[in-house]
Amino acid sequence: MTVAAAVHRWLDSDLVYDFRRSPVAIVALLVTIILVATAIGANFVAPYNVMDPASANVIDARLPPGATGMGGEVYLLGTDPQGRDMLSAVIFGLRTSLYVGGMSVVIAAAVGVILGLVAGYLGGWFDALIMRIADIQLSFPAILVALLVDGISRTVMNRAAHDSLATTVLILAIAASFWVQYARSVRSLVLVERDKDYVAAAKIIGIRPLAIIWQHIRPNVLGPVLVIAAINLALAILTEATLSFLGVGVPPTTPSLGSLVRIGNEFLFSGDWWISVIPAVVLVLLSLAVNLLGDWLRDALNPRLSG
Repeated sequence: MTVAAAVHRWLDSDLVYDFRRSPVAIVALLVTIILVATAIGANFVAPYNVMDPASANVIDARLPPGATGMGGEVYLLGTDPQGRDMLSAVIFGLRTSLYVGGMSVVIAAAVGVILGLVAGYLGGWFDALIMRIADIQLSFPAILVALLVDGISRTVMNRAAHDSLATTVLILAIAASFWVQYARSVRSLVLVERDKDYVAAAKIIGIRPLAIIWQHIRPNVLGPVLVIAAINLALAILTEATLSFLGVGVPPTTPSLGSLVRIGNEFLFSGDWWISVIPAVVLVLLSLAVNLLGDWLRDALNPRLSG
């Protein structure tokens, strides 16, 4: 099948048809694309590189939106307490939040899918062990699991090492909070798939169990994983924002939407509302758009949920 034929077949699929009939999904996708593209091109879109300490100018600190700085610079969204351009800080903060959220979802999905595949196919003591661990973790809120991982990392590493690996630790902490959903969902699907005829035929012709799991069962259980990943992306971004707001997220020198809201919260009652409100609005907009896409994808892939 040629690329053109594959594209034409995809455009005629039920998924694309359902998408065209959903104005909410179309708007949510457009908002998501705009925000993601802005974050990826932060170095070219942002007026100033806030990652460079030289971009901070304390003389222009806490200027309101539309104000002009001492050097004639125009700050469309004002400045933060360090004198950084808020528009640039929000764009770079958006990139950080998307990176942390996206990487944590990728890691959580990879770990959860692998454990769910193996546990569901092999069963026995391994299945019981993984599911009991999952049950225990589900009794704790995701934010507490992330705080626990971050606290352990601060204990075993010195301050300098933790600061240099803070973003990596944050990603792993959030990933450790979300792998359970993938593992449980994939395991339940594997329990159904492993008794079907194509799996029995693969066993008869001598295909190894790992090959059966990866080549035959895995493609048939990835649909729900995409739905979970889409919804978890919004949750991961909110978790990163929550941890950064609590001061245990990304380093202070790295702007994220959560850290910007935390900084602005200290000046909210002083009348400097833009420092906190603007990144909060972007955070809500991003989370809402991704959540709406996830909800649409869930309904589109499972017609029993629609209508």
